[in-house]
Amino acid sequence: MLKMIQKKGFHAMLAVSLVSLGTVSYIPTASAESIAKVEASSLSMLELKGIALDKDFSAEIYEYTATVANDVKTITLHAESADPASSISINGKALAEGNVADFNLQTGKNTFTITVNDGVHTTKTYTVTVTREQNDNNLLKDIKLSTGKLSPAFSPMTTDYNIDVTNAISGITVTASAIESTSVISLNGAAMNEAGIHIELPVGKTDIPIVVTAENGDQRTYTIHVTKASAPISQMNASQMNASVQNNRSSSFQPSLQQVSNRSGTVQKTTKAKLSALSVSTGTWDSTFSSDEFTYHIAVASDVKTVTINSTAAYSSSSIKIEGGTNKTIQLEDDNRTIISVVVSHDDDDRKTYVLVFDKEK
Repeated sequence: MLKMIQKKGFHAMLAVSLVSLGTVSYIPTASAESIAKVEASSLSMLELKGIALDKDFSAEIYEYTATVANDVKTITLHAESADPASSISINGKALAEGNVADFNLQTGKNTFTITVNDGVHTTKTYTVTVTREQNDNNLLKDIKLSTGKLSPAFSPMTTDYNIDVTNAISGITVTASAIESTSVISLNGAAMNEAGIHIELPVGKTDIPIVVTAENGDQRTYTIHVTKASAPISQMNASQMNASVQNNRSSSFQPSLQQVSNRSGTVQKTTKAKLSALSVSTGTWDSTFSSDEFTYHIAVASDVKTVTINSTAAYSSSSIKIEGGTNKTIQLEDDNRTIISVVVSHDDDDRKTYVLVFDKEK
């Protein structure tokens, strides 16, 4: 009976018989091809060479992230489709043969959009976001000085240096450069420039802080400790006296008697260039005033802006000048120390200078 059935009818009968036996299910050829086409439009592989994604790749997962150190400047991205005929592009640029491409990274987030197109079905899009960390290098490459020599010799990992300069040096220009161009350098709060920053140097010690801020905000401070020598006694003026008198606050450089010479030899002359009283509007003195003691340290609060100085000459015929003038109210410097001179003159050859050093509390 089966032999008499047409070939076409045989196929139909065979299909019905298989269904009735329950051994297989019939799938139309067109539907199977359609499913295969849909699967072929997806990626079958996605990776960053040597860099782990935040999750294992799956054709049905469309977003991935990765984080790399700042010294990673490029990545290699490899993407493949199940269907070799599908086209793959990254950020609008088709992948070359081998489906591998290199990309430069900027600091921060870098987004790579991968599209897969088989020419028939809806294009599928995958996204990989690579975050390149900010630079954490806050090291200096060098420090240059207009005068003096660093001790020890400069090294990026050494943060404290000493310099000794003569009294003739009024100031110093410091220039510094960082290892990384993304770092920011400041000196005493001012941004470093190619010409450097000039710092005035008083007698004694001055600390010059150089702060380097990395791109990620990490800071490192280099400090230059400058020691400026005091002037020879014969060349001192009121502003220069402080360093010398700190260790000898008597009248070592301000004798109460002057030496004068004449043809008969050397005789002593009693000075009339003295104060009988000296006081200030605010502050704590390191010692009680004495007309024969010429240097005093006075501690004042950090918020004190001005002081008024009251002085009385021991002889009415003597004149008094405060900082070279007659104004008794003096502006204090913003930094920790202000030096004020009070000059008493009786005549051209009889003159004494009292020095008041105002130290602001830190």
